[in-house]
Amino acid sequence: MISDRVQHPFVKDIAWLVEGHYIERDFELEPYWLPDVEAQLLALDDQPQPLVDAVTACKSHFLGSYFETLFSFAIRHLSVLTVHYEHVQIVSEVRTLGEVDMLVETPEGQLHQFEIAIKFYLERQDLYPDHWIGPNKNDSLLKKVSRARDHQLQILQTEEGKSAIAEVAQGRTPQANLLIFGRLYSALDQGYDISSWLTQTNYGGWVRASDFMSLKSYFSNFFVLQKPHWLSSPAVNENISFNFPQFAYNLVGEILQDSRPRHVFLWQAADAASGDIGKHLFVVPDSW
Repeated sequence: MISDRVQHPFVKDIAWLVEGHYIERDFELEPYWLPDVEAQLLALDDQPQPLVDAVTACKSHFLGSYFETLFSFAIRHLSVLTVHYEHVQIVSEVRTLGEVDMLVETPEGQLHQFEIAIKFYLERQDLYPDHWIGPNKNDSLLKKVSRARDHQLQILQTEEGKSAIAEVAQGRTPQANLLIFGRLYSALDQGYDISSWLTQTNYGGWVRASDFMSLKSYFSNFFVLQKPHWLSSPAVNENISFNFPQFAYNLVGEILQDSRPRHVFLWQAADAASGDIGKHLFVVPDSW
């Protein structure tokens, strides 16, 4: 994958976006990336300053804002889509109805509304059908999709929405599309076969803190991922990672003091050269 061939963390994350790691999508971006998009990403990795400037200009340090900056840069510089609007507030006489993340036009002249998000959901089968939830448990895939489809993706169907984009639309009706990028994390402490999970390419995993040591037979190193770099697989480096058996107990101890889930990248030193780099994992408190 191209995200494994570049080194700069911002470029790795935008390459991961271009690769297309979706949880939910209504629109296929693949036909609209530049024909030489991989070469463009490699060139950006050599000279990343334009992307660095774009990320630095973003005033918010939230993961969602970081991802929106990457998405905007990717569509504007790495695709053939034309961006007409971004973050447009749709207002009525009495209140704000909502915001349109992006309105784009294809080379064929079709208009598309994009509602985008970056999400990481952990599996809790006991909560079915609302069984994919965020690490802080305040968010869920079901809630996010329902809200987007029932509200945000309907905004341009209102009279206020139609009026806001009338100059660009010129009678055309945009197609509304939901694009949720991210990763799902299988529950590994509910009888899940870890060896089966290791063969999955699209899923992370999650364990409770007391079960973290059960993974020591499969991985030699780990490090804790810091926001906003939860997207791509990081460049593995033994100098900045922790030896699993030696430091795993330290991480468990930290979670006992600070109950926030930790997003961890695990890897086996012997596999790094083969490209089988590692796995993403959330370690959560036992009470989660």
